[in-house]
Amino acid sequence: MNPVDLELVKIKRQWKNVVSKNEEKPMFICLGEKHETDLFDGFIKSRMSDDYDGDDVYLIHYQEFNGSDSFGQLLWEEWKEFYDVLEKSHENIPGWEMRYIDEKLDTDAYKAFYPLIDLKKKFPHLKDSKIYLYIAPVRISNVEELSLWVKEWCKLCKKAEINDIKLVWAEHHEYKTLPSNSLAHSFRVEVDIHQLMQNTAANTNRKKNSTDTDFQQQILIASNHLSKQRYKEAKNSLKTAIKLAKEQKNKEGEISAYFMLSQTYIADGEKGKAEQAFQTIFSEVEPNSPLEIQMYMNYGSYVLGHSKKRKAEEAFEKAANIAQQIGEYAMAIECYRIIGTLNDTVLTRNKLIEYFEKCIEIGRQLESEKRDQSSLRFVASLLMIKYEGDQEKKSALDNEMKKYFGDDWKVEVEQPK
Repeated sequence: MNPVDLELVKIKRQWKNVVSKNEEKPMFICLGEKHETDLFDGFIKSRMSDDYDGDDVYLIHYQEFNGSDSFGQLLWEEWKEFYDVLEKSHENIPGWEMRYIDEKLDTDAYKAFYPLIDLKKKFPHLKDSKIYLYIAPVRISNVEELSLWVKEWCKLCKKAEINDIKLVWAEHHEYKTLPSNSLAHSFRVEVDIHQLMQNTAANTNRKKNSTDTDFQQQILIASNHLSKQRYKEAKNSLKTAIKLAKEQKNKEGEISAYFMLSQTYIADGEKGKAEQAFQTIFSEVEPNSPLEIQMYMNYGSYVLGHSKKRKAEEAFEKAANIAQQIGEYAMAIECYRIIGTLNDTVLTRNKLIEYFEKCIEIGRQLESEKRDQSSLRFVASLLMIKYEGDQEKKSALDNEMKKYFGDDWKVEVEQPK
């Protein structure tokens, strides 16, 4: 069994224990660091694999959340599409239609909830099965509306006294998206990432005493030391890793190790050495490369954290210029967006507009798929506010965004300062 599979087995045991002890809860929320929630996500996906031998049903959805009055309908339509395929290929499949209700509700959660009750009734083999609806929207238009939708789902479960249909959610244990919900049970999934990395290295690097294996091992050892705040040991391992990377002419590995070293210096309060490490990175990194862009962005974030706004702007400006030169337009947009956001004040309003308009201009060069993944909607939505009474600019921007993203292109942003 490989290391990742081993962690999934551990999560499976924890999940079984959590579910069995909280049968009355209509919702489960998995909390953890990103790598931990990613593993939980992988565990849920494994419930849909061909070799899954359980009786429970897992429905997984990453669709965008575009409003509390349409999300349930979106889920139902996807299920119904699959159901219609079954209906055409099997005989005696019971009909499955949307159930409309007279009760006035705040969201359309019922459009997803009641069909699942009907599904269990129509198929005898699902009678004793639990249905887990795992939602992880790739984009959320309005967090408050999502929270309202989730809470109404939970209330529907309680009112119907249904204990075998559950909503499942996963998010960071500190930077939470959803507010607290008394009807949901939250649990913390924990994975020793450093042990996992070391096990993975041992599992994949069979060739002992090779330069590459030694380099990876030093990185893993440094990560482990860092997690336990043993900064001196971490620095020694990283310096060894840098030396090994130089020997094998592994430039990207060398830069990555230098970056880890800069973060170690920062954590240990050695700002001067952190600055020196960054300057070494800029002298060694391949010019006009995505890695150089990333390092300037990292540096910008670092100096911004130490209240050096002008220096941060210079770093992001440098990153944006390189990104445009080599055609990394999405990265350029992100850099200009950050600079613009840093100037979201009454006194620097015009500077924000200038940089956000640069984002719009660059966005025209993006392919449709990459444009969808960029922060262009946020930029345009804030620009619509900053344009205030300039109806001509507002109308032109609105029309351009509708062409890219459709009529409902706007996202919620903070009100102007």
